[in-house]
Formats: sequence, C-alpha cells, structure tokens
Amino acid sequence: MLRIGQVEATATQDGKYTDGSVAGGIAATRLRAAAFNAMQEELAHIVESAGLTLDINDMTQVLKAIQKLTLSRTNPFADIKSDGAAAISTALTNLGLGEAAKRNVGTGANQIPDMSLFASINTVTAAAQKFPSGLILQCGQLNGSPNVSSTYGMRFPMTFSRVLAVTVTLNVTGASGQPTVSATNVQNTGFNITVSPGSGYGASSDAYYIAMGY
Repeated sequence: MLRIGQVEATATQDGKYTDGSVAGGIAATRLRAAAFNAMQEELAHIVESAGLTLDINDMTQVLKAIQKLTLSRTNPFADIKSDGAAAISTALTNLGLGEAAKRNVGTGANQIPDMSLFASINTVTAAAQKFPSGLILQCGQLNGSPNVSSTYGMRFPMTFSRVLAVTVTLNVTGASGQPTVSATNVQNTGFNITVSPGSGYGASSDAYYIAMGY
C-alpha cells in the first residue's frame, strides 16, 4: 500500500490529496496511476485471498471477501488447527479455557463423566446410586416389627448385574440375647431378610440393609 505523497510531489505534507488553491498558489494534487494501481491491487488481493474470482459486474466482492475471511467463515478456526499444537494451546489460553476443555466425555483415563453416568433412585424406603465406574450402592429398610423365625422379601430399587455384598442389621430393644438377622437368597434383583431367634428376645423395629455391586 502507498500514499499519494509517495508518488506525487503536489500532495500535502502528510501524504494526502489536496484540491489546491488558485489564490494561494497551491497546486491541486495530480492523479497518478501508481496510487490508483496500489488501491486496485490491494482490493483485488483481498478478494482473491478469499478464493473469489474478480467479477466486473459484482460490486460487493470486497465485502464478501472480508466476511468470508473473518465473521462468516465456513470453517472457523481451521487456520489455528493447521498452525499446530502450540497455536491451539495459545488459543485455548487466550479464551480462558483450562484442561477440562481438552477432555472428552466418558469413563476412561483423562475423560470427564457427565451427570447421565450418575444414575440414582430415591424412594420412601430405599435408595440407589450408580457411579461412572459402574459401581452401585443401594440401601433400604423393612418397616415394622419383623417376627422371629420369619423371612421377608426385599427388592433392590436398581437391578445389579453382579452383587458383591449385602449387609443387614436389625433394631432390637429390651433384649438380653438378641436375635440374628441375615441376607439370604441374594439375587441381582433382591434378597430375603431372615430373622432367627435368640435368647431373651425383646421387641424389634425396622431392619436395614446396604448392598454393593455392579
């Protein structure tokens, strides 16, 4: 690019055109081919750099070229990607994006799980929580006063693929020798709470369980 002052002596001191002044004896700036050629080539270069072909009948090509090269790009950030890893890292830093922006969603190494991988169920008497690793924790209670030498069926709120362990406790009062309670017939969908007698059995209220598996 050039200013008219670089190719024409009658331009102003700061390199601009002037209409001149007859009374003041100041000559008007002459129109020089070099200046017009410079403007022409600058504008043509913008159009062609955007991949457009100069069209004598289209007076919007410079605008289209600028839009294509900047705001209306069909492949945003492709130039940054093509510049390599260092350019990508700089761009992420400039955007204020940390390490999380580079991670994929998933359960593998260096991945970030989303909330769909934290499934949960919560009812009045039971609850279940599944973690991204696939581990499931469940708990619940058997309301009322379980009878001695009785069995009660319990259903897990969330079905296991594989049960690892089930622990059951019984709340007993007024007993010197408490009954025992155990989990029997454990299945992926549920299990039985079995209450066995003990000496000096007192009043009981509520049985509780916690189960773990995948």
